[in-house]
Amino acid sequence: MEDRRAYAFHYFIRAAILCGFSFYIVYLVKTGSMPHYLAPRLVPYVKASAIALFVLAVIQIYLALQPAAGKEPDCGCESDVRKSKLSHSAAYSLFLLPLLLGFLLPDRVTGSDIVQVKGIQLNTSSLQTQRNASPQDDPPKKELSSGGTSQGGEDTEEARLKEMFKGSRFTEDYAKLAMRLYKNKTILIGDKGFMEKLTAVDLFAGNFAGKQMEISGFVYREDGMPKNQFVVARLTMQCCSADASPYGVIVEAPGADSYLKDTWVTVKGTIRKSVYEDKDVMKLEGAVIQKIKEPSSPYVYPYAGDFADLGK
Repeated sequence: MEDRRAYAFHYFIRAAILCGFSFYIVYLVKTGSMPHYLAPRLVPYVKASAIALFVLAVIQIYLALQPAAGKEPDCGCESDVRKSKLSHSAAYSLFLLPLLLGFLLPDRVTGSDIVQVKGIQLNTSSLQTQRNASPQDDPPKKELSSGGTSQGGEDTEEARLKEMFKGSRFTEDYAKLAMRLYKNKTILIGDKGFMEKLTAVDLFAGNFAGKQMEISGFVYREDGMPKNQFVVARLTMQCCSADASPYGVIVEAPGADSYLKDTWVTVKGTIRKSVYEDKDVMKLEGAVIQKIKEPSSPYVYPYAGDFADLGK
């Protein structure tokens, strides 16, 4: 009889834990906090898991009620209920602790907090670790003929761009993206395709020197930076918040020191090549800075569409 009650007690505890995780997922969805933890492509699976967890909780409750109906557990695979209370408490705490932390801790961490831990990446082209041929930074430029609007002129312009943006077999897609971006008067680095566009510009920073670029993010300032500089940064997420990585661009402008850490801004400036801590980096010079409202999600994600559509 005591074993029956013990089995019922443990079934109810397990049901409570399963319901807790299910309700926590619902809470994240209802409050719009899910993007702080997962990439959008995974959210449907997590929503489905909330339903599955709730169903399992109902099954646990059903099993808990079987002893009350005078039925013994019909499976010999149950854990021994005669283990010490300390042993059971330790096992259940492994599930209860993260659940409690999820409800009690704030849903978001400031961008600078993550940068302090992981460090800022100012050279996005370093993502292309497999490339074995670097693109030319300052290739010779051909003069355009006066008939630029003719078919021949268009062919000449296209040929010049192909000469400027030569990539290896590992960076060919980025070279084509760089060609499309170069045709724009202002290169807009928005949330859509953030890392892909920034990488394309960084790979061919010499060619983009003098072009205007606009980018939004939070202000991050490293120790020892000049007063007229800060980094406009974003957090990139591949799968979940655990793999979040900070990337950014140095901004140089009068009055840059008046913008506090973690202030969200839109920056528009001229692309220049620079050196920071003995590394070749890109910076925005003479930037115009405007404060903006913090977005609902601080993260940007890999572009899931057709790569050929970016930059158009």
